[in-house]
Amino acid sequence: MPGTSRGMATIRGVVSVSNLPVPIFLGYCAKATWIPREEWRSAWSAHVGEIASVSECLSARAPNWVDRWDFNRSTCWNDEASALAAVPAASLPQFRVFCYRLVPILFATSGDPRSVSIDELFPDSLPGLPNEPDLSSHQRFGYDIVQSPGKLSILGFGCSPLSCNGMADEIAVNRYCPLDELDNAFPVARRFGVERPEPGLYVIIEVLSRS
Repeated sequence: MPGTSRGMATIRGVVSVSNLPVPIFLGYCAKATWIPREEWRSAWSAHVGEIASVSECLSARAPNWVDRWDFNRSTCWNDEASALAAVPAASLPQFRVFCYRLVPILFATSGDPRSVSIDELFPDSLPGLPNEPDLSSHQRFGYDIVQSPGKLSILGFGCSPLSCNGMADEIAVNRYCPLDELDNAFPVARRFGVERPEPGLYVIIEVLSRS
């Protein structure tokens, strides 16, 4: 079941992927393709060719998406068609549909990550999360570290410091700006929780899209 652990008594001090909770499928999200300008690439990371961060700061959702109120409790959609429904028809070629898996661990200033439930992260007044579908046709774009929305938020996730704050300048990222491996994402998330490049708590989200 989503959110169960693999023999984990406590998350405190855990650094091995084999001891992490099972990721939770959040759904789909359509976002505008954002190709970094030369000045961004020169300042932060020259090899990044497209931003696939969870944050909306660079790669944004469709205008007025929140007004539709047809998303689930994680502010994603339960299928690809629903995710694209908010995008104006003329803009569809400029959008890519992502899907997200959340690693249910919260990273804070204590430096001691802790397991977290969906009920702690997302409001229960919105529709529930979908079952994970067959994603064999999807490619992993990497693991992003993003500000946790907090239970009372209905506006999605916060900043992704790797792209929003230029942390890709000092942390090795892939061509989409997340991290390639969960083993690498865990210590970076711990660092962001302690150093707070943006205020708040942090989570790790696996980013996927169709090949």
